[in-house]
Amino acid sequence: MTRTPHAPTPQGKEFQHHIHVFRGVAIILIVCAHTVPSLDWSANPLLGRIIDGIANESSIFFFFIAGYLFQHLSARFRFRGYLQQKLKTVIVPYLILSVPALIIFTGYVQRESMWPWFYTLPVWEQVALFLLTGKHLAPLWFVPTIALFYLLAPLLLWVDRRAPRLYWLIVPLLLLSIYLGRDGPHGPIDKAIYLFPVYVLGMAFSRFQAQAEALVARFWLPLLGVTLLGLAGHVLAWREPPYYLMVMKAPMALLMTIALLRWHHVFDKRLDYIAHVSFGIFFIHAYFISALKVLTVYLLHGRFYAGEGAADLPGTLPVFLAYALAVLLISVLAIRIAQKLFGKNSRMVIGA
Repeated sequence: MTRTPHAPTPQGKEFQHHIHVFRGVAIILIVCAHTVPSLDWSANPLLGRIIDGIANESSIFFFFIAGYLFQHLSARFRFRGYLQQKLKTVIVPYLILSVPALIIFTGYVQRESMWPWFYTLPVWEQVALFLLTGKHLAPLWFVPTIALFYLLAPLLLWVDRRAPRLYWLIVPLLLLSIYLGRDGPHGPIDKAIYLFPVYVLGMAFSRFQAQAEALVARFWLPLLGVTLLGLAGHVLAWREPPYYLMVMKAPMALLMTIALLRWHHVFDKRLDYIAHVSFGIFFIHAYFISALKVLTVYLLHGRFYAGEGAADLPGTLPVFLAYALAVLLISVLAIRIAQKLFGKNSRMVIGA
């Protein structure tokens, strides 16, 4: 069937198992990225940089997948229902799961890397800023950022259905992201600008799926070259801008989509549950990384961790893999328990 510029994606209800597996791979990489700073890489700095380059900013994959699935399911889009669903499955669990971090970082421990004036504010303003930026727990910046995309949904679908030629704007927008980087003074707005072309790239890949798959399969070698160039720039700490993780991860998202399309059967259904609860893992895994830091500091130094000096375990590949696997498994176990306790309401509590 030929797609027309005015028609929603005809295969909008088909299950895309390779994208589902990609979501599982992406959340594993995100857990790995947040594990890296918990280890001491001074004896193996090159290994640490390579692992960090592979894993860091794998949220780029999450945004690519989110854009892909948004367009893929757009045939049944209703803005009011869409916002209600996101409120229940994203915003409400974000608020609930933020409570422990908000209590800790407004009442007991000062959060590192906050603005110098932050803790001079009244507590309610600290809470408001934490929630608006997601800075109270490392991965939670994702929610205020993705919420901006939810609000843009009607505009994005108008482009998809009425002005698909505007997808060519991905090219200059991607160059802008590579120049600006992810971090800036405006928090989620800066991150949304950085990730916007990747989200729209996912939409374009879904809309023009057959053509996109053919192009990526044909030009996989140049795309791999750009991916490796981006990795080299990050590992060797070349001068920024450009920001090499976007140089690496944008073409890598295309390559992984095609690779998993062809070989997702290798995983069979082993990653299906992790993929299914990936958003829940995203919400809670940082708590367990922090818990392991507390345990590590107590066992090694006989004191309680207070926000500094926790990277004491040696940064080696076996220790890294064991640490990341422990965080992943504990997170999955916690989600299974929550699903048993809360049943069909678990998505509103824990995001899965």
